[in-house]
Amino acid sequence: MQRGVLEIDVSYGESNFLIKWVEVSEIYTGTRFIISINKETYQGRIATIEENRIKIYDTDTIFKEADLNEVVFIRPIKDKFADRFSASVELGFNATRAQNLRQFSNRNAIGYRANKWIADANYSSLRSFQDDIENIVRQDGQLNFRVLLDRSWYVINSYSILSNSEQNLDLRVNSQLGFGNFLYSNNKSYWALKIGVNNNNETFSNEQGSQNSWEGYISTELSLYDIGDLELLAEYIGFTGLNDFSRFRFDTNIDLKYELPFDLFIRTGVSLNFDNQPALNGTQTAYIIRTGLGWEW
Repeated sequence: MQRGVLEIDVSYGESNFLIKWVEVSEIYTGTRFIISINKETYQGRIATIEENRIKIYDTDTIFKEADLNEVVFIRPIKDKFADRFSASVELGFNATRAQNLRQFSNRNAIGYRANKWIADANYSSLRSFQDDIENIVRQDGQLNFRVLLDRSWYVINSYSILSNSEQNLDLRVNSQLGFGNFLYSNNKSYWALKIGVNNNNETFSNEQGSQNSWEGYISTELSLYDIGDLELLAEYIGFTGLNDFSRFRFDTNIDLKYELPFDLFIRTGVSLNFDNQPALNGTQTAYIIRTGLGWEW
């Protein structure tokens, strides 16, 4: 169970059962699961003990008793390597007769979840071609590695890249190290906060050359996933220079996803990048709005 939906894999039929967690009255498991209740995580079996109350136990030991609505997720303890993967692919295309506009976009993601750590990577690109206007090319990607600690704390190491012709940015490589906490988490939403340090290595597509600097960062992420077939994800990360305190920049993303049958989805979102000291002849603010059709598993 995750994001407010209980999925039951049965031996008959071609698809799994999906049940909203708020509609579950009783639950019993014969095998062990990873179970999150508020900010604590347990490994064991789960069983109803009275109306709207469950226990987490193993053999003769009871680890926790809680209300059903306090359960954030239930995840099988999977031993097979392939079972721990998740992935998504999204493609988008826009065209107008005016000035012969052609715009292509794609977003891809892959993740792997172990019992005590999580790794995920994503990549997206946008290419826009239009008569009498210089072509626009934007590419960004990120690799994250999280080690899960007690009470919703985690350590995170991230590497990201950004290339944006609108900001005369040939390539920006960020290397981040920090720690975070899920300030609020239940089976309908979560809100996370993280802080740390970042090494910013930039190469520009003009005479400015390249530069390297250290920054401090603070980031927050909000996800709402129990609003029917819709999901909302909002992210913000702000950077302040440690070598040059006058420099400030931030990146923000907002995505709205609508679930379709057969693991398909439609997603629309906006990404905004701001830098108060951009490259020579580059813009302080750059943004894109994109819509695409995708598939996930």
